[in-house]
Amino acid sequence: MSEVTRVDKERSALSEQLVYEFHRLVFSANNLIANISADLGMHGKDGDGLLMIWRSEIAGKPLSPSELADGLHITRAAASYLVDRLVNLGYISRQTDPEDRRRAVLRIAESGDKLGHNFVGSVNVDLNGVFADRSNQEIKQFTEMLSEFTDQIGDSHHTKSSPKPHNNQ
Repeated sequence: MSEVTRVDKERSALSEQLVYEFHRLVFSANNLIANISADLGMHGKDGDGLLMIWRSEIAGKPLSPSELADGLHITRAAASYLVDRLVNLGYISRQTDPEDRRRAVLRIAESGDKLGHNFVGSVNVDLNGVFADRSNQEIKQFTEMLSEFTDQIGDSHHTKSSPKPHNNQ
């Protein structure tokens, strides 16, 4: 076997392992969110919604209910029910957007903020264990690669995976 063929096979095997580990990460993250949500008596996507609202708040870009629906890939009606549940639980509030009074934005309440920090805190415990013996440079490099990968899959798959319907008229 030539050196090039061996390297190509090794690269292919590593790529397959990366995809497998990515799937494990996605499923583990989904299970973690679902378990925390269930422990708090929340419905299916409520935990995902709360984390999405919390992240947007931290980024200084509060979401509208429509943006939440789009981000969760649910209908506007389903997002409305989700928002109502989170408001009733005291985790978020609806406010008028100060930049556009016609638009509502979702803001995290103090109890929702605590939940977000508790979620991140539990993940930090796991990360600190995994990265305890890694250098700051290794952690920085992993973080940059993970960020680049996240951006890549976020940018490339919502158009590729949704083929245009054929017009049979």
